[in-house]
Amino acid sequence: MHSSPTVPTPRPRVPRRREGPRAYDDLEPDLRRLAGMGADDPARAALRDHVICAFLPMARNVSRRYVGGAHSADDIEQAATLGLIRAIDRYDPDAATGGPLGFLVPSVRGELLRYLRDHSWALRVPRDLKDRSVGLNRATGVLTQRLGRAPRPSELAEEMDISTEEVVDVLGAMETHHPVSLDEPGPDGEPSLGERIGGDDRDVETASLRTEMRERIDRLPERERRILLLRFYGNKTQSEIADEVGVSQMHVSRLLSRTVARLRDEMDG
Repeated sequence: MHSSPTVPTPRPRVPRRREGPRAYDDLEPDLRRLAGMGADDPARAALRDHVICAFLPMARNVSRRYVGGAHSADDIEQAATLGLIRAIDRYDPDAATGGPLGFLVPSVRGELLRYLRDHSWALRVPRDLKDRSVGLNRATGVLTQRLGRAPRPSELAEEMDISTEEVVDVLGAMETHHPVSLDEPGPDGEPSLGERIGGDDRDVETASLRTEMRERIDRLPERERRILLLRFYGNKTQSEIADEVGVSQMHVSRLLSRTVARLRDEMDG
C-alpha cells in the first residue's frame, strides 16, 4: 500500500519590510488612481481598502513616537490610523511632493498632535493657547540647546514673535495639562493636598443670622435677656434660673416661651 505524497503546507507570505523615505513609492500609482476615481466608482472601495492597509505599518511607526503619558498605545494608533485615512481621501498627486510619504507622514503626524492637544488637558483651555503650547515647547527645546539653560519668558517671546504676556498666559495654561493628585504627599512629609484643603463650613450660611439674632437679643429687656442667656448659653435648668433670678419656675417658663416666640416672629418677618 502506497502512501500519498505529503503536500507541503504553503508558508504565509511575509510582506517585505519597508524602510526609508522612498519605501512606499511603489504604491504611488494606486494612490494616483484612487484620487482620480469618482465616489460612485464600484472599484473604488476595494482599492481604497488596499491602499489603507498597505500604509498602516507607516502609521503605526509614526504613532509609536507619541506613545506615553496618559494615553494608551491603542488610542495613539487609532488616532494615527484616522489621520492616515483622512490623508488618503484628500491625496492630490499633482500637489504632493517627495513621494507618498512626503504627504502622508506629515498628515498623520498633524492628526496625532491635534489629538494630543485636544485630549491631554485636565481643564478646558482655549484653542489658541493649546496651539501656542506646541510652539512654546518647540521654542523651549531650541533655546535650551542654544543657551545651555532654561530660557526666560522674554527670550521665548522673542523666539516665537509674540509678547511676553502671551508667553506667560501659555505657561499658565500648560500648568493645567497634568492635574496634581489630591493624594500626592506634600514636600518633606507634609500632609497631602487633599488633607490641606478645607471642608464645607456649615456655620458660614448662618453667620448673618447669628449677627441679627445677637442684635435682637441685645434689645430685649434686662430680665428676659438674662433668662434667655442662662437657659440657652449657660445650659441651666428652669429651676436653677428661677433660684438665680428670684422668680418662680412657672414664671421662668412663661417668660422663656414668650421671648422665644417673639424672636422667632421677628426673624421670620
